[in-house]
Amino acid sequence: MNLQTPVSHPLPRRALPDSCQFDLLDVSALQDPSSGRIVHLYSMVARCLSCEVIFKAQEGQGFVSTSAARVLRCPTGCGEQALKGAALRQWHLQSA
Repeated sequence: MNLQTPVSHPLPRRALPDSCQFDLLDVSALQDPSSGRIVHLYSMVARCLSCEVIFKAQEGQGFVSTSAARVLRCPTGCGEQALKGAALRQWHLQSA
């Protein structure tokens, strides 16, 4: 007789498809000088292309970091977009 109660395990969370697009206006990050890899992302200033709001996003307040990307979210609830590290590095290098 099995006396253990079944435990429901959450399904692995898949990344949601991008539901919004943003123009990055500024990126503040600590980068490795030799590789250009982003060591720490402090903040991003972005414009939502759906509602045109301009906002500053910081970790936990406008974006979250996952193992694969940073997910930028519009503060008005329009949607979100996953930004890979390579895209952030390229933006930062182009603007420097």
